[in-house]
Amino acid sequence: MSAREKYEQIRLPMVPIRDVVIFPYMMVPFVIGRETSVNALEAALKGDKRIFLSTQHDAAVDNPKPGEIYPVGTISNIVQSLKLPDGNTKVLVEGIERARILQLSEEGGYWQATLRLSPFRHQAFTGYDTMAARLSQQFEQYLKLCQHANLEQVLSTIKVDDIGRLADIICSNLVLTIEEKQELVELFNPIERCKRLADMMDL
Repeated sequence: MSAREKYEQIRLPMVPIRDVVIFPYMMVPFVIGRETSVNALEAALKGDKRIFLSTQHDAAVDNPKPGEIYPVGTISNIVQSLKLPDGNTKVLVEGIERARILQLSEEGGYWQATLRLSPFRHQAFTGYDTMAARLSQQFEQYLKLCQHANLEQVLSTIKVDDIGRLADIICSNLVLTIEEKQELVELFNPIERCKRLADMMDL
């Protein structure tokens, strides 16, 4: 294994999540109740507060096996963690970057994921002004059609130079199926992601 390959692989505690796909730059709260997930959360909090979150195929399954979890998810930073009176834990996370599961192993009462990081993670995708303008315009039309309550607030968040970041911010605000969102999170190449996103929003 080369030094580059070693650099691009990491191990993190993993939590399978239900009914939501988390994108980089997305801030989302959710509740953790499963014992294995609580253990993973505690392990992450004892470390650098990073945790890997990937959506399970069927939200009704209480203890999904590796084959029942999507192979691509998002490394996230734990912003807040609050234990609730009912024994569950409410967590606020912020997506950092997408990654692919190479291996899942159950250790210490929780899932540990060996992850391959995105090959595009150190590249800045700037200079795609025409594509960025098209995406932003399509997204503005989409929000108006949906009569989005926080139109101005959401639009203000997409004024970014990096086309990959722009796409992820838009992805996290679209009303799509889990399968459609998963398709977008699995597109590591920012240009491919933008093109697919533009097709989805083509009105």
